[in-house]
Amino acid sequence: MKTNLRILTFALSLCASLAFTAFAADKQDNKHKATPKGGRLLDKTKPRAEFVVEKDRGVTINFYDEKMKPVAATTQTVTVIADAKGGKVKMEFDKQGDILVSRTKLPEGDGYGVVVQFKQTAEAKPVNLRFKLDMYICGECQRVEYGCICDH
Repeated sequence: MKTNLRILTFALSLCASLAFTAFAADKQDNKHKATPKGGRLLDKTKPRAEFVVEKDRGVTINFYDEKMKPVAATTQTVTVIADAKGGKVKMEFDKQGDILVSRTKLPEGDGYGVVVQFKQTAEAKPVNLRFKLDMYICGECQRVEYGCICDH
């Protein structure tokens, strides 16, 4: 009887350990990666796209390969919808050199939702990426919160 109880306890401990390891690996995969310009790396984009709020509240979208080396924007299109307290603002982008630059500025303030609609080509199905735009500086990584790379 004691042997069966020990085997059962060992099996439960092993299962719990494996579940925790899988959970920790999943959390690590979802952690935001650092970007060269301090912005937010957008998931599910290829090449990897970085969302950056500039000092004038304009937005730039920079592109990188898998090794985070800059690549030129080609056929990608981006639309941003900022859902601020004053209402929704739709932002269109133009290609300037190797990046995409917004035609308009983000609304004042922060703490509002942002939807980035990314299309690899004009015919491609859009990918919608949502996040909260917080402009304060993170106390741990010293990056703007929307581009924070900490695990909090």
